[in-house]
Amino acid sequence: MFPKYDPVGGEEICKGKKKTFSHEEKYRFWIRAAAVVFSIQAFIFLVMVTGAFIIFYPKEEAVRKTDFSLVLLRLGFPHSDSGTQNEGGFASGVRPRRKWHWHWMDRVRRDPLAERQRATGVEFRFANYFQDNMVLQRGEPGPEIWGFGEAKQNVSLTFKGQQLDTSVDGNGIWRIRLPITEAGGPYVIHASSVVGKSPVDIKIRSVLFGDVWLCSGQSNMEFFVERMFNASQELEAASTYRMIRFTEILQSESPQPVLEPLIRQVWSSPDAVTLKEFSAVCWAFGRRLQEKLHIPIGLIGSYYGGTPIRAWSDSGVISHCNKSTKPFKSRSNTADSGLWNAMIAPLLLLEINGAIWYQGEADASGDYNGYLCMFPTMIESWRRQFRRPTMPFGFVQLADKDGEDVGTPVVRWHQTADVGVVPNVVLQNVFMAVAMDLSDPESPYNAIHPRYKEEVAERLFLGALTVAYNLSTPFQGPSPVALSYSKSSVLITFKDGPISLRTNLSSAFEVCCGDSDEMSNWTDCKAWEAVRVLGNTETSLTLDVAPCGQKVVQFVRHAWKTTPCAYLQCAVYGADTALPAGPFVLPVQGAH
Repeated sequence: MFPKYDPVGGEEICKGKKKTFSHEEKYRFWIRAAAVVFSIQAFIFLVMVTGAFIIFYPKEEAVRKTDFSLVLLRLGFPHSDSGTQNEGGFASGVRPRRKWHWHWMDRVRRDPLAERQRATGVEFRFANYFQDNMVLQRGEPGPEIWGFGEAKQNVSLTFKGQQLDTSVDGNGIWRIRLPITEAGGPYVIHASSVVGKSPVDIKIRSVLFGDVWLCSGQSNMEFFVERMFNASQELEAASTYRMIRFTEILQSESPQPVLEPLIRQVWSSPDAVTLKEFSAVCWAFGRRLQEKLHIPIGLIGSYYGGTPIRAWSDSGVISHCNKSTKPFKSRSNTADSGLWNAMIAPLLLLEINGAIWYQGEADASGDYNGYLCMFPTMIESWRRQFRRPTMPFGFVQLADKDGEDVGTPVVRWHQTADVGVVPNVVLQNVFMAVAMDLSDPESPYNAIHPRYKEEVAERLFLGALTVAYNLSTPFQGPSPVALSYSKSSVLITFKDGPISLRTNLSSAFEVCCGDSDEMSNWTDCKAWEAVRVLGNTETSLTLDVAPCGQKVVQFVRHAWKTTPCAYLQCAVYGADTALPAGPFVLPVQGAH
């Protein structure tokens, strides 16, 4: 037994007797006690700090100065990147990332007013996305170069031996439009002005002219090259594509539109290091374009996982669709227009050739009915504000995920403006990649993130050739043009055939039965019966609708499930194209 100790009286209690300690012994006791308490507190503090660092700050082999400016920005402290800026006015370097990390986890919530208040001094520079190695849009009307400088000072820009002049306006911004330039390069863009009576010269080097594509959406667009099937081959060959350049916008949101985006990855040439965490769909789409067109291709990745379409739409789109549909409170942590303000609006002064879009999963579990208004209205808004009323716009129809839900098939249908195929009268100059037959239930990133991005990119590429480049190419699977009802069968006639039937023929089609005047819209159907395929020709197939009995077949729908089939095993494909028929729900002729 250890002897008991009375710390107040400084006495040891042993066998009922007390022993008095000296002042020196009491002093040593209290010092040791304080040391123990301090050590415990210090240990707890270190554990908390280490945990916070692991959670909130990404790892990388080389952490560069520019990374800390983003940390300071996130924490709201004043900061400057001036020590690491290149001549284009942007801090060089690549944002560090965690292994097995989604970029949206590094998101920044911007405060435009606070950013303006923190900005001190005057500098002459290009806007931050005008960088070495970038691609500018070829052809008309010629790209506009802009930046910042001292108010009322003259600016001279030299390009291809031609001098172009302007002056800095009262807001400290200058703008110069370059002459129309065809595909080619590299070029150097040189600008000069005066700041505080001192001349300043800046340059952008190795600039190519070609086609610039904006790639946006949520996590399936963000999905990295290194995570896709065929990643090793893509990364190994990446450095041979010197005519492709890409940049990535940092995930951020803002309550109001901002002038410049935050840059996650500067304009870069592809190699096994720079490319591995760029968008797989965006890269594979751009690579195919470059191989076909033999011109420089510029890719801008601006995406944010888990976000609804409302976050990517400006306030005008939100207001318009709130009038036509019941306002819906999103479960997303992004505000209406927040991503438009921070990740799209700052790019509007760029000239681009087109956009591709992979989004809708967040809406499928939320306001899936609102997508019918939001999607075409958002496309029209983007086109208007990028000054291209017929800008080519491609999208990926939603792929599969775990479990069945109501929203996913509905969003797929609304993505086509309830027509089933694009382009159509509502969605003109639009192309689509059907992805419902690219199921990947074993994906380590969840079944909602299938690794079959090569197939998605190929289907987008085929659509772009026809819609964006007028190179007539089959890019659509079979789609129904007529449904007719006769006794106990329904005949569906397709265009874009000949058709080929694969598997899943007993459950791919469903019918809704009722009295002849019972339902005016497919949404009135309360029960759907799976029916089998009786037979087919090169352009049609026949359904057995005997399960309806004495009732009339009102509507037929196809592939109306979250996961309608296994990989490449849906019911109907083009015999010559191997492209799947998309989902559809249509009234039966003669039933109404």
